[in-house]
Amino acid sequence: MQQADQPLAVLPGDNLTVALHTMRLIIERGLKAREIFVDCGLDARMLLLHHMQISHAELITAPTHPLAERDADALTELAGRRGAGVPVARLVGEAEFWSLPFYLSDDTLVPRPDSELIVEAGLSRIGGEATRILDVGTGTGCLPLAILSERPRTTALGVDISQGALVVAERNARRLDVADRFSTCLSDVYDGVPKTDVFDVILSNPPYIASNVIDDLDTEVRDHDPRVALDGGNDGLDVYRPLIAKAAPFLTPGGYLIVEIGYDQSSSVSALMMESGFKPELLYDLAGHPRVLIGHKSEPN
Repeated sequence: MQQADQPLAVLPGDNLTVALHTMRLIIERGLKAREIFVDCGLDARMLLLHHMQISHAELITAPTHPLAERDADALTELAGRRGAGVPVARLVGEAEFWSLPFYLSDDTLVPRPDSELIVEAGLSRIGGEATRILDVGTGTGCLPLAILSERPRTTALGVDISQGALVVAERNARRLDVADRFSTCLSDVYDGVPKTDVFDVILSNPPYIASNVIDDLDTEVRDHDPRVALDGGNDGLDVYRPLIAKAAPFLTPGGYLIVEIGYDQSSSVSALMMESGFKPELLYDLAGHPRVLIGHKSEPN
């Protein structure tokens, strides 16, 4: 039995039920000290299932399974890192998006549910036709790959300034069995995209946080997401400017430019779209915040 003055730890010989309880307490204490309030029981269960490589059903049916020393140590370490503010997705190396699993790395953002609105917008605009998508700043590839999973006649090119991110995106394409319809290219916005390439839809979730507010973000984002994928410059619009102004030559007549925006950027990004000949349409997320802008350019390029 652990003494009251000893640090909490999962012990060799503990069963899964005891280990789960101890992990929850470790996480709870750590996050409470950092004023992070989440479902610590859920986090503990996800970490335990991941490390032990068992399902939730197996946890229920074999709760008295005793732990080896190496597993007890590993579970204690995982709970401690979560308590220190490391997101669960970073600890397990993957996250769910559009009900699909996506690998992560230090080069990629953790896909977030709000971005699924881009996928919905893309799916509604391309219908069932054979279309080609360009995703600028593809990261894990979650946006185009989610669409490819729903549209077997669609192909996509994902571009990013990080070669490491492209490796992750390609790995996710193989995992989701759409690698034959997905390619990647190292590119700063459109700089690396062949000038002859034309797309029906351009997607992007660009960096849009103003530089001076990044340090005020939640620790799970600020300390663990790549800064290059967050920092949008002094006003948060550094990437939007070339993304929008240079889009037309890469779009078919009637094509769409679909971008995620910050909650306070609808007016400024809409203005950039109108300056470049796009008619913007604003979509709101489930919390009622402006989240996605769709730019439609019906005139010939």
